[in-house]
Amino acid sequence: MLYLRNILFYLCAAAFSLPFLVLVPLAYLPLPTRWVWAFVTSYLKGTLFLLKWIIGLNYMVRNPDRLNKGPVVFAAAHHSTWENLFFQILLPNPAILIKEEIFNYPVAGVIARRNGHIPAHRGGEPDKVRSSFLEARRQAARGRSVLVYPSGTRTGTRIDPPHRRGVAALYGFLDLPCVPIAHNSGLFWPNDSWLRRPGTIIVDVLEPIPPGLDKQTFLSLLKSRLNGAADILLQSPDAAGEDFAPRKETASVR
Repeated sequence: MLYLRNILFYLCAAAFSLPFLVLVPLAYLPLPTRWVWAFVTSYLKGTLFLLKWIIGLNYMVRNPDRLNKGPVVFAAAHHSTWENLFFQILLPNPAILIKEEIFNYPVAGVIARRNGHIPAHRGGEPDKVRSSFLEARRQAARGRSVLVYPSGTRTGTRIDPPHRRGVAALYGFLDLPCVPIAHNSGLFWPNDSWLRRPGTIIVDVLEPIPPGLDKQTFLSLLKSRLNGAADILLQSPDAAGEDFAPRKETASVR
């Protein structure tokens, strides 16, 4: 049944995507950004609908009131492509730091540029990093929150993933509160499989970290809150559906 659901989902998703792919060239035109964003939002909400009614994959957000305190720095766990897609609408359309290669993609790159997302220069070149930080500051000055993935890459259900120091540098540069976001998308949207599993992805918006902490204190606090909450969600089958996939790693949390 799981295989049949997934095949049906991919077929429906492909048919659903065709009209949007035809309309993507409109994003090259000098249209108002809100029009482009409405276009993207419609596509993402439609995909969520297909996931819910075909796969049986839903989501819930804990403490959603903490999403409306912006501008802030959202620092989220990064398990899979699920949050890349849907955090754009679950959160109030943040400016996302995404790997710079995406800006060269024919479809995703156009949409990322039009929506004001920010290239994350993982090579660490000082000029490029500063340029990204300045763009993040410009977005925040407009009242827009910034989303960053502290791990820098997808970690699946890995226990205690590392956090790059760049998130601490960005936090200090912007001088904004940081809102950690834990979730368990890796249980239902695994990186190493084409199968999407039924259940409920829990997105837990954690207590904000105030601005002004030194970098080491901030990074330690962020890692403790984010990894601690994520590990609890990843080990709990409470919201899982009939095909709950237990995490593959069995090492204990330090």
